[in-house]
Amino acid sequence: MAPVTRVPLYREMAIDATKQPTLDVGCGNSKIPGAVGIDRVPGPQVDVVHDLNTFPWPLAADTFEVVKLWSVIEHLPDLLGTLEEVYRVSRPGAIVLIGTPHFSSANAYTDPTHHHFLSARFIDYFVEGTELSTEYGFYSKARFRLEERKVTLSPFWSRLALGRAMNRILPTYETYLCQVIRGADILIKLSVVK
Repeated sequence: MAPVTRVPLYREMAIDATKQPTLDVGCGNSKIPGAVGIDRVPGPQVDVVHDLNTFPWPLAADTFEVVKLWSVIEHLPDLLGTLEEVYRVSRPGAIVLIGTPHFSSANAYTDPTHHHFLSARFIDYFVEGTELSTEYGFYSKARFRLEERKVTLSPFWSRLALGRAMNRILPTYETYLCQVIRGADILIKLSVVK
């Protein structure tokens, strides 16, 4: 019997395990198997110990096919610089996976080291063709294509299976409904445009 190949999932997003090398930014103790882990705190899964607030990161440009940032961007004061570093170390067409608490989540405000409380549209400043990129694209030269974006809902609301509906009306949800139907996480999948 042939071995079963599992598709790695990052929260609810599939990771193409054939794309290598992978960079796990802020990996801590939960690094993607086989990835290069970079974090400011040494640990058994950290390959590169570096303060992620210091640019450039000690990684070569145009190196990685997959870059994962889960529960890390909200901790870094310079969000623009961080995304520019992700762009710099990524190959053209690389996949970037970002996960961060939604601004309506209690978890966004629980950790005293969080610097940012983000909406799902924060990435639009870097995504070609969006209204925010067209208007404010001068913030950064880093450009991405949006492959997938969704807000997961807090456990109470997720049991009611409202997530798909809320994501179809994302701007309306974030403007009028998220203070009642609370979000949990923002999950974003991008491809690098170079």
